[in-house]
Order: sequence, then C-alpha cells, then structure tokens
Amino acid sequence: MSELNIFQRMAAISVEMATVGKNLTVGDGKNKYKAVSERDVIDAVKPLEAKYGVYSYPISRRVLESNLLESESTYNGNTTKKTTFMTRIETTYRFVNMDKPDEFIEIISFAEGIDPQDKGSGKAMTYADKYALMKAYKISTGDDPDQEASQPTEYKKAEKPRMIFNPNMGAAGYRNMLLIELEHRGIDAKAYGAEKGLSKETTAERYFELIEELMGCA
Repeated sequence: MSELNIFQRMAAISVEMATVGKNLTVGDGKNKYKAVSERDVIDAVKPLEAKYGVYSYPISRRVLESNLLESESTYNGNTTKKTTFMTRIETTYRFVNMDKPDEFIEIISFAEGIDPQDKGSGKAMTYADKYALMKAYKISTGDDPDQEASQPTEYKKAEKPRMIFNPNMGAAGYRNMLLIELEHRGIDAKAYGAEKGLSKETTAERYFELIEELMGCA
C-alpha cells in the first residue's frame, strides 16, 4: 500500500465507493425533499479511507458573507415577514497520504446555510464538508438534482446586511477570524493591529466590529 501515491489512493477509493442513497427527509408538506445526510457520506468514506491510508479533514474555513434575509408571505390578505440568517463560507478540505503526510490534495468547496435561528454557519460547514467528500470521491446519489426544479422563494437582503455576533466564539475566535480576513486581503497584521490599538485586552466585540468593517457589513 505504501507505494501508492495520494492520487492512486483516492482513485482506488472512488472505484470501490458505492452509491450513497438519499435517506434523509428534509422539510414537510409540499416543501419536503430527499437528501444525502452527512452521516451516510462519512460512513461510506471512513472504511475506504482507512483501507487505503487516506486521512481527510477541513484545514481552513473563511466566511464569505453573513447576512440577514427577509421574505414575505401573504395568506388571507395578511402579509407576514420572516427574517432568516444566511452564511456563505469557503472551505479548504485536505486529503493526506497517511504513509507520506507531506503528500496531499486540497479541494475547495463553497456552501450556504440558511436558518431562521443561529444554525446558518453550522449548516454551511456541514454542506461544504459533505460535498467536498462527494466530489473528491465521485460519490453518486443515484439521481441528478438538475432534473428537478427548486421551489422559488422571494428573498431580499435586509436593509442593513450584517454579521451576527456570537458571544460563544470569544475574543480568541474573532481574533483568528480577523487574522484570516487580513491575510486574504494581503494586509500586514502587525501594522494593522498597531493602527487599531489591538492588544491582549481587546474584546470579542471590538474584533467583531473590525471584521464587519473589513467585510463591508458595518
């Protein structure tokens, strides 16, 4: 097995990979549809990665957009407005040759998560990871999503699109997020920190404000 490179290992996994069925039911009524669950994808991938000595994991994530969306529905002459959280992320997924860890392949996947509460980012991460695995190993679900039209929903951005502050991330989490955004924009982090007066005492709220400013959400 050690003589196989990462391309050969992933190709062998693709050949052995079985079709993963859409066993997950999402929604209800006329909006109900079948989908492939993350669990089913991981359960199909794990034994073959172990067999061929491949380890895969998300090495980085970047928030591309975080907005409040508004939609309207009318029933019996009454119009109801609904606010939804939308997060769009970019994930870099790495596939490593376990016998030669410096040999790897990286795949970039994009995903959006929409949720009426605060699960938009979690959904986006789940989708990005799931589809990175599915595309990397050419996993078939037995049908083609392009054969069915999506149900249209009239969404529009809220008057002031903005990120949603999550206190659970803490100062360290938002500091790391700020560093990622600075690196992506080619901004010197040390000079930026000096200009903004950042220190060990900088709060999560202050880091959040700076991220909003960089992303044009303030």
